[in-house]
Amino acid sequence: MGFRIKTLNGIENVERPPNGGWAWLVVFAAFNNMGIGFGIPKSLGVYFNDMKEDFKASNTAISWLLTFTMSMITFSGLFAQVLRKWLDDRQIVMLGGLMSCVGMTICSFAPNIFVAYFCGFIMGIGCGLASITSMTQVSQYFSTNTALANGISLSGSTLYGVILPYPAQYLLGEFGWRGSFLIFGAISLHACIFGALIHPISVTKESDKNGEEQHTLREECCTENNQRVHSKNGRINRFLKKYWLGLCFIFANFFGALSMYLPNVYIVPYSLEIGYSKAKSAVLLSVISVGDFVGRFFSGLTVTKSTFLRKNIMQLTGLCFGIMTAIQLIPTTNSNFPLLVFYCVTYGCAYGVTANTCFTIAAIYSAPSIREMTFTVFFAAAGLALLISGALSGSVVDFFGNFTSVFWLTMILVGTTSIIFAACAMTAFLRNNGQIVFSRSNSDETN
Repeated sequence: MGFRIKTLNGIENVERPPNGGWAWLVVFAAFNNMGIGFGIPKSLGVYFNDMKEDFKASNTAISWLLTFTMSMITFSGLFAQVLRKWLDDRQIVMLGGLMSCVGMTICSFAPNIFVAYFCGFIMGIGCGLASITSMTQVSQYFSTNTALANGISLSGSTLYGVILPYPAQYLLGEFGWRGSFLIFGAISLHACIFGALIHPISVTKESDKNGEEQHTLREECCTENNQRVHSKNGRINRFLKKYWLGLCFIFANFFGALSMYLPNVYIVPYSLEIGYSKAKSAVLLSVISVGDFVGRFFSGLTVTKSTFLRKNIMQLTGLCFGIMTAIQLIPTTNSNFPLLVFYCVTYGCAYGVTANTCFTIAAIYSAPSIREMTFTVFFAAAGLALLISGALSGSVVDFFGNFTSVFWLTMILVGTTSIIFAACAMTAFLRNNGQIVFSRSNSDETN
């Protein structure tokens, strides 16, 4: 198996991923595109109340609009998979930057909530194409230091998330939410520039001069066809036996995505509800992003350096979800501002660690030949969860009449995720002699 890199000088074939050199420029591009693709939508919680008043909509409608946009970001992997038939990853990233700009520009003129939903669809798909496709290229450029490269790239969304709430609050006072969307649309267009730094890399099957590998491959295919079991139940059983842990991981990731964005969406309206100013509310949102940045960066660094953490990455993820569950007791029982700051920092750190470890699990425990499909399923499951969580959380707020109820909901969902991850880790530990692997062909990377 080899790798094909599309450069300015033509196509280069290499036996192993670069693991350095231009790969770090790809990490830089992914860092900024993650900031644009996820940082901007995460900062839109600042405009929650203003959009609600402008559109005369319910809490459910506005919260679903914000989570719908986030879910389209994760669903964009499905569209990227189709676009790869005609475009390479660099072109897909540039297309995503253009779409996100168009979506935010049109949304600034939206006359009603339904047009805003359509704009959220365009903007979400565009942000996802730019950010997730960039991250896919990072995973292809590295076979070592994968966690570190992912941690740096993923921290872009948190660094932008730290910075953007302040200009967002300022722009809201100067131009309103509509003018702010125009300016953010111009910022999102910069994803095209960062996309130009990506030299697309793909996995190829290399054949020698005598074509022996192609002949062997044909023989293997014929043998496999002759030995294929025609029973549908048999095929399903073999699939489940081979990929059971990956399916459990996706199921756990689905539950995690149901709740992980809720504090980002609701911390500002919650803070305003209990009497704090807009400036302090924006501080809480940015503090979550600060913790998120710290968690992503240092988790990537430590997981890369520690063999123990790499082999126990599933347990680490479950532990962080447990911390996220316990910390929900602060906003549900106390409104003291320093405690809320502590809550935002702790939640952000735990969230950042889980975001990095979940992405790293999907990267290092799947074979390079199926990695793009793995990410597609990974993000599609998260996108479906976000669609559900938006409607669910908004309905909970409308039913109970306060934003505190959202944090009780978050506690229940994150706690369930922690239990699922703990069960997956324990079962995998017992079945694989103390080592967690998704694919036996790729298990060597964890050693």
